[in-house]
Amino acid sequence: MEPQRLMLDRDAFLRWHCSNPLAEELREAYLHWLVLHALGLDPGTARADGIGPEQLLWFGDLSLALASAAYFQHPAQQDPNPISFKLMALQADAQLLGLLEGSPPSTLEGLDLFDPDQWRFWVVPSRALHAERLSIGLNPLRRAQGDGVLLADLQTAVRRLAHDKPPVVTV
Repeated sequence: MEPQRLMLDRDAFLRWHCSNPLAEELREAYLHWLVLHALGLDPGTARADGIGPEQLLWFGDLSLALASAAYFQHPAQQDPNPISFKLMALQADAQLLGLLEGSPPSTLEGLDLFDPDQWRFWVVPSRALHAERLSIGLNPLRRAQGDGVLLADLQTAVRRLAHDKPPVVTV
């Protein structure tokens, strides 16, 4: 089968299989996939713990809890959701938060889960968050951590955090 035809079949398959291309489960899985590739990890052999909304991924000895958010959860949705990221694995070294923004942000027009350019990422040391905190909104996140990074800059942000990670003290 020719590659272009196969791509059309892939898109048709996704529409058939995933009636809601913006569903949280699919968005979380794609975030995991994007992060694996951005960090140069092999999806077939990368160590991962957790399934569903709480995903824990290892980059060397740095543990990353992955969480995503999006303005829209369904193509029929009329108004954007307020953005809030779940923080359920604060025992991880860092929270890697991915926002499916879209282009333009906060509208359904042109929103494509599978377009890496429509994602923005934050890598937040868990020690910078209150231990009892269960979520963080977009405005507090931006005030504390800036505007985030694009996929192309994600590996650099994670490597910087891994370099700054306090050493483990054994007694």
